[in-house]
Amino acid sequence: MKPQEAVKQIKNGQGKGYIILAGEDDYRKKYTLKQIIAALQVEMPEMNLSEFEERPDTQSVLRAMETMPFLAAHRITILKNTDILGTQASGDLSAPFCKSNMPDCNYFIVVAQGNADKRKAYVKFVMQQGMFVECGPMQERELLAFVIQYAKHCNLLISAKNAQTLIDLSSGDINAIQNELDKLSVICRGEISAADIEAYAIKSMQYNVYKIHDFMVAGRPGQAYGIIQKMLEEDPNPIGFITLLSNNFRQMLVARACRDAHFPDSKTISHIMEATGAREFAARRALDHCKAFTASSIRRAILMFAKMDYSAKQGIIIMQTDLYALLVDIYRGDQKEKQERKKAGF
Repeated sequence: MKPQEAVKQIKNGQGKGYIILAGEDDYRKKYTLKQIIAALQVEMPEMNLSEFEERPDTQSVLRAMETMPFLAAHRITILKNTDILGTQASGDLSAPFCKSNMPDCNYFIVVAQGNADKRKAYVKFVMQQGMFVECGPMQERELLAFVIQYAKHCNLLISAKNAQTLIDLSSGDINAIQNELDKLSVICRGEISAADIEAYAIKSMQYNVYKIHDFMVAGRPGQAYGIIQKMLEEDPNPIGFITLLSNNFRQMLVARACRDAHFPDSKTISHIMEATGAREFAARRALDHCKAFTASSIRRAILMFAKMDYSAKQGIIIMQTDLYALLVDIYRGDQKEKQERKKAGF
């Protein structure tokens, strides 16, 4: 079950008392938990909300689960940040919860560390009689919907195009997106415009990588130079910048290989995500941008980035004076190859 489905069912009065929030996206688990608590409208939380963490005493948790609500419709017991459902947990520490005498009006929510082991008795129990909610990374549409919905929560409107810009600026990091929207909610009124985002949103290093790449490919190195200079003024030795540039080309190499093998776009995007760990919007971008490069020119760029990274760490090159020249060499090398291939009739 997806998080939005679970929240919708609870809002409609169709929720089930036993809930597990599991998956790799910690922010999504926290956000879903917050939504569930809000949907249940717990009265007097000081009396009707009990929270435990990690590996508490089982009997203490059971007592909280089995206590009737105090002048309220529901009582919630939450076990957060626990590894008792993981594959590494010795034994089945969650098994006693299957046998609790929890009232039908109560809810017991377990927020697991990472994924849950579906072989464990309690996980099987919840999958059959409760709500097993999988909080994996948001796909592109889900991320767009989240940005638009969170902006609405902040009493603001944002178009799908501007929402995507904000996602790109934040490299798809939900925490960063939320922080930017919280900041824009103080500055903006009514609708978030592209000018607002450009003026006030913080650009991630990955976003700068994308912009530099776009300008270099488009034959506008002067604009790329402006971004590089501004970035180096803020941080003379931006750790990870070369790695991000290289990762950009690694994603394009996978995309180019799939394209040369005549894979359909949907299969190519899935393959990029699986092979490189890229988010969906980054995989789509790699598929689009690989069309301007040959596989050999992408491999050449990756090799040059590796040499550049080594030289920077050894102090052989200085980022402030050498970075731009090295990038020009990498991108012009690709253009030379295109010209030579064109002359040869390819």
